Amino acid sequence: MSFFKYGMVVDGENYCPRPELARQFSQLVESGLNVVVQGERRMGKTSFVHETISTIRGMALVYVDLYCVKTIEEFCRRVVSAVSTLDRRTSFLRRTAQLIANLRPVLTIDRDTGAPQLTVDAKSANTVASVEEVMDMLSAHAGKRRLCVVFDEFQDILELDEADILLARLRAKIQFQNMTPHVFLGSVRNRMHEIFDSPKSPFYKSATSFSVGAINPDDFKKFLSARFKAARRNVSDAALDRILEIAGGISGDVQELCETIWLATRNGDTIGNAEINAGLRLVFAREEKAFGPMLAHLTPIQAAVLKGIARTPSIRPFSGDFMSDCGIRNVGTVTRALTRLSADEIIYEHSGTWRFTNPFFREWLNKR
Repeated sequence: MSFFKYGMVVDGENYCPRPELARQFSQLVESGLNVVVQGERRMGKTSFVHETISTIRGMALVYVDLYCVKTIEEFCRRVVSAVSTLDRRTSFLRRTAQLIANLRPVLTIDRDTGAPQLTVDAKSANTVASVEEVMDMLSAHAGKRRLCVVFDEFQDILELDEADILLARLRAKIQFQNMTPHVFLGSVRNRMHEIFDSPKSPFYKSATSFSVGAINPDDFKKFLSARFKAARRNVSDAALDRILEIAGGISGDVQELCETIWLATRNGDTIGNAEINAGLRLVFAREEKAFGPMLAHLTPIQAAVLKGIARTPSIRPFSGDFMSDCGIRNVGTVTRALTRLSADEIIYEHSGTWRFTNPFFREWLNKR
């Protein structure tokens, strides 16, 4: 077993509580408001939403993951599958099937869990009208129990051919489900702003904005210390500070680094710089196949700018010291390099400085 979980929805002892943030989010959801939840990648948004909604008495979660959804049929299938998890009894699934009869639902058995579930016919469910039927089905269930509908990676709807029409139909249905809160999850630097901030979008100003940022460092260190203790390792406050610094406070990256440190150490070990570096080497071994080609595809100037940011992340890239350090004389050259690196999602701007999307890439560059 691993004492540090990441890249999945976590709960229980694997989840680091955020009591104040959870209180604020619960208030919005219990008020029946629609909420758009955004944050940096791997900040634990999905786990936060799952864990918080699970604590709201009498509320059931319908979780729909729209990651890489490609067709309307797939959208409908994922919604129907999510509803199937509310109640595995055959009687409930049959009632649900009656609500979407035009989509020719089929009762099947999940090969992984052995539980019954509903699916829909591909041809019948591949029209915008089928989306309306699915949303009406959700509304019917919401009339009998308190539901919270969560759409994760909601921005991926924009990749569908009929995205504009689909969003309009979804908005038309959701606005009448005023007793059911809808939560829309997405990362900060994606296309969520096109959906919720553009006056041209049907979802313009349709949901309250809510941000999930880094976990409070003191709370996170207390949690990580307890996990290391459970793993029979000792860790100092200074070592935890270093771990958070390397991973940029990003929850998933912090947990990944802690996991590799755990793998690189033994029962009774005390975690220090040597152990942290051993954990980093394991991370590099996993990531190097991606890091190498990423660096190889850059021009010499782009690589020089990237390495300069890695060395001194707090420095302003247009300063004389930075350009001198990188061997660049022209501000325009730096601008073009930053534009390319940003477009490739290797770095992003934050309060006038630049950060790595993957903090382990920064560490890898510095250790080369």
